[in-house]
Amino acid sequence: MLRSIKISLKDTIIYGLGNVAVKVVGLILIPLFTNPKFFTTDQFGIMGMLEISGLVLTAFLASGLPQSLTRWYWDKDHTQNQKGIFFMSLLTQIVVSLLFCLLLIPLSNKFSVMIFSETRWAKAITFVILASGIQAINNVVNTLMRLQSRSILYSITNLFKLTFVLALTLYFILSKKMGIEGIYLAQVIGNGIVVLLLLGYTIKNTKIFFDKNIFKSMNAYGFPLLMANVAAALLTVIDRFSLNSLAVLKSVALYTLAFKITSVLKLVLVDSIKLALGPMMIKRIGTADNKRFYSKVLLYSSYVVMFAIVGVSLFSFEIIKVIATSRAYWDAVIIIPFLSLSIFFVNMKEVTVYGLHIAKKTRIIGFIVVFSTVLSLIMNILLIPVWGITGSAVATLLSQFIYWFACYYFSQKVFFVPYEIKKIITLFVAGAIISFSSLLINPIDLLPRLIIKTVCLISFPFILYLLKFYEPVELQSIRGFINKWSKINNLKDNLNSLKGITDDL
Repeated sequence: MLRSIKISLKDTIIYGLGNVAVKVVGLILIPLFTNPKFFTTDQFGIMGMLEISGLVLTAFLASGLPQSLTRWYWDKDHTQNQKGIFFMSLLTQIVVSLLFCLLLIPLSNKFSVMIFSETRWAKAITFVILASGIQAINNVVNTLMRLQSRSILYSITNLFKLTFVLALTLYFILSKKMGIEGIYLAQVIGNGIVVLLLLGYTIKNTKIFFDKNIFKSMNAYGFPLLMANVAAALLTVIDRFSLNSLAVLKSVALYTLAFKITSVLKLVLVDSIKLALGPMMIKRIGTADNKRFYSKVLLYSSYVVMFAIVGVSLFSFEIIKVIATSRAYWDAVIIIPFLSLSIFFVNMKEVTVYGLHIAKKTRIIGFIVVFSTVLSLIMNILLIPVWGITGSAVATLLSQFIYWFACYYFSQKVFFVPYEIKKIITLFVAGAIISFSSLLINPIDLLPRLIIKTVCLISFPFILYLLKFYEPVELQSIRGFINKWSKINNLKDNLNSLKGITDDL
């Protein structure tokens, strides 16, 4: 199991570096997007609505194919025909993306009126549809890279796309004065370039193949996940749709900024862990120590995510003041602890839901996420008129908790794993108290404020020690890790030691 944890850590670091680049690009653009010279507060809110619309559309277009590919690629009955399985998945995705683009693009005007009560944003919506269709195809190829543990290729490719999209976005906004339309045109071109760059890799891993029975089985497995993916995307964005309907675009703008900051946690940590561990969680089905491995993955990933949550929550006020050009966005700091803590449950859900995947009970996932989404909508409707964006943030935190708990409950029924829930509760309570304390510290002057926040962040692991969070073997491993990596002279040897790690089951 130790070997598996090491290979997971290595791939997580590589994926994480790539995902850090994603957020760096996003943060670079925030000062531009929040600058009144280029975009009004309402227009920033419109960007937020278009962004989440693309997220929902991509989830819908994916049709559960990445998950089906992941499950069948390593199935013991099909390991000799992995190229054929990939071909069926990719061809299906191309057909689905093409059909939906042909269907939805002519309706762009109606979508613009439906969301924004005017046709002005129809062209931007067209670009969002095209970008989502191409991205859905890229997702299948990205899944193959993950399955093959091609983490470096994955990260380099996506880093190139981000750099290219960033350059195009700046060009279209600053030189061509295209405004919001330029943002999404850049995404269309960037996604298209990635398809071309990976064409050789795609062809190399493709074999023309079609089996009706396998196709039916993969779709029977993937269709409930399609509904789950769409509902999960809606669960993520229902807050901003609700704010758009029940409040004003400025509220959407503030919420969007807070969400962009806290989404660093999901993209850099949760998604990186998922990218690295997803294939391994499936590969370890049937191994002797698989349940202990799953349990430790949940505990250690929760620890890392919570430490980052505390850091983002503590320094969110300073982050907003640095990246937001206008003071109008500073009030977004109020909801960051709520949104940050919701990521804790997102990570827990990503791990515990594998019990349902392993047992092939994907229909349960669909029901859970639909229920959670409906509940989130109800809570938003009830809380937004009372508490505004804070009400929406509270609804997000509660709905993500319910989503995780339902996945955990039903997963344990079909595939029991001895998760260390008491430790996770201790972790959450301690992290939540420190995270919300930032709201009390913010009014203090800059220098003492930074000192207090830094002390709070550094003290977090030691507070857990006083609460008897760590096992003796874990303390020993931590000491060994510190001793090994604190020696700067041995840095090259330590890095080289990671190259030899293989996941031998």
